[in-house]
Amino acid sequence: MVFFMDIDESRRGENPFDEPVRKLRESDPGEVARKAGGRWTPGDGGGDLALPVLTAEVNVSFPEVSIIAPGAVGSFSLKLLSLLYLAGTDGTPPAGEWVAYRDLPGGRFYEPVVKRSVEDPVAARFGADEPGFLEACKAAGGVRESFGDASCSFELFPNVLVLFILWRADEEFPARVQVLFDSSSTHHLNAFDLRMGSAEIASKLLKWSKEEGG
Repeated sequence: MVFFMDIDESRRGENPFDEPVRKLRESDPGEVARKAGGRWTPGDGGGDLALPVLTAEVNVSFPEVSIIAPGAVGSFSLKLLSLLYLAGTDGTPPAGEWVAYRDLPGGRFYEPVVKRSVEDPVAARFGADEPGFLEACKAAGGVRESFGDASCSFELFPNVLVLFILWRADEEFPARVQVLFDSSSTHHLNAFDLRMGSAEIASKLLKWSKEEGG
């Protein structure tokens, strides 16, 4: 099972939504939308920012900065990550270079958690079911790639790409999954937040598996 509610120590004891909401209220929403790859629609005294998130969009209303998210991306974590992304992105596009979580700034500390809570559960479920892995990825918005025995990349947000690679079990090694990130990802979210994002994708893959009766 994948858990999401552990708290970044820097945010412990406070509402994690407070800081990104404060930053966004002090920002130009049109400029935020441009950097984030969202769509800004001005209105009377404010407006709405639509942000692609995996297979859906969240809507953030300004100037109050309230977020509305459909069920597919309506989890606590994805709503929080959406606001953190909008508040923190500098607009850097994806670099096209995949790196391991441990190679992200600050990633080495949380690497064992990524393996235990993200990679291992997906490997345990799909290690002998490559077609199921690809179907689950497709349902979660993944695009097939050419790494490992099967792989798919996900656009968590317009500038944040995440790659899941599956290697089947063989006579020498058990099945394995590795999660990689575009090297520019920390221009938009920190390592802790990227871990949360990869856990949300893993959760969707495992949820698809359960719903399909696998």
